[in-house]
Amino acid sequence: MKNIMGGNMHRSQFRIFWIGLCLWIPIGLFSGLKESPLFPSFHAFSSIDEEEALEAEFEEKEHSSEPEFRYNRVEGIYLGGALEKDRYRMLQWSASPFFGFAGYAVSAKEFQYQIGLEKPFFEYFRFSVGGAYHRRIDTPDLWILSEEENTLASFFLKEDFHDFYFREGGLGFISQWIGPHFKMVGGYQSEEWGALHRNTTWALFGGKKRFRENPGMDEGLFRAFWGNLILDTRTRSKRNPRGWYVQVEGEHAGGDLGGNFNYDRFLADIRYYYSHLVKKEGIDFRLMLGSSHGDLPWQKSFHLGGFSTLRGYPYKAFPQGWNSPGGNRMILAQLEYRLWGKTEFGIFEPWQMILFTDAGWVSRADAEADFFNGFDDLTWKHIHHDVGIAISDRKQSFRIDVARRTDTGKKPYTVSFRIQRPF
Repeated sequence: MKNIMGGNMHRSQFRIFWIGLCLWIPIGLFSGLKESPLFPSFHAFSSIDEEEALEAEFEEKEHSSEPEFRYNRVEGIYLGGALEKDRYRMLQWSASPFFGFAGYAVSAKEFQYQIGLEKPFFEYFRFSVGGAYHRRIDTPDLWILSEEENTLASFFLKEDFHDFYFREGGLGFISQWIGPHFKMVGGYQSEEWGALHRNTTWALFGGKKRFRENPGMDEGLFRAFWGNLILDTRTRSKRNPRGWYVQVEGEHAGGDLGGNFNYDRFLADIRYYYSHLVKKEGIDFRLMLGSSHGDLPWQKSFHLGGFSTLRGYPYKAFPQGWNSPGGNRMILAQLEYRLWGKTEFGIFEPWQMILFTDAGWVSRADAEADFFNGFDDLTWKHIHHDVGIAISDRKQSFRIDVARRTDTGKKPYTVSFRIQRPF
């Protein structure tokens, strides 16, 4: 099995495992196994009183600002700061309307920034109007691997799992909350896209290995209307998550809007988390569906394989590898069964065992085909699938996955280390 650098994926992911383990142990020792600023994640609650206390904290907090650091083969070291617009904004009536970031990428020699404003109206059924202007280096791969995890892999192992492109432009948007769990967002966006190349080859470890090249994504003027529907009934407990998360995205680019890209794109992400199935055991489920009409640019295409997708396969293995554009039709289904362990390792929290399976398919249909064409001839033999087992702490801030692809007996196993949930 080959990885995106042309070497052995197993060897690379074992390195990620050992480096991650060595980093996690001292962090756990010094923080008492609480959340570490190095590995941000959403809060965990052991009682309703704790949850209410945190909501009160967010109601009083005007805004959240924090320093930013990341490392990758395109930017090199990035240092900056951000004024966050976080998910609890609907509770912050007195919050600052401004958001954005500013920082400098050393190897890319690029100053990046965003200046944004969002003005809310009405205390209940919150309605907001906003806009932003940005100049930045971005990646479409954050849904696969977090920025923190990619920074660790790049800095220590010379393994960069994100691909990058340049964006400069602005957007305007409106949003409407309907109750505490449902939100609608829509907007218009106009920006220039540019291709980027690898700018650094340094990492703390990795020897003579070199970072892979950054693929040359599409360049040109991008203009689009877009809309999101978001339903989020999840509890904020990381140990016992419960509820639904559904996000449906639609996008129309080009046509009468002008620009260099003409397409319509649809993507749905449906997740369900259920705890206390048997005592403290639980099930997590995810279904993703994607389709498009028109010529889909590289930045908006679909790849599957590796972290958070088909975990038994090489990274971005489908449809034709990381160095080719993705597909315009995609299905991904994932199921995890959480078994709670009772063994404690000294100061460390009790661990849990997780059984999981992934099944997915990605392909390219004719650009003129409608949204539903291209799925007609799909059969089980076209689906790629794997099974696996994971061991993690109860918050899944430390997790070891062992996945086995089911289509071959030749080097079928993949081992990976994560510091965040796969979904």
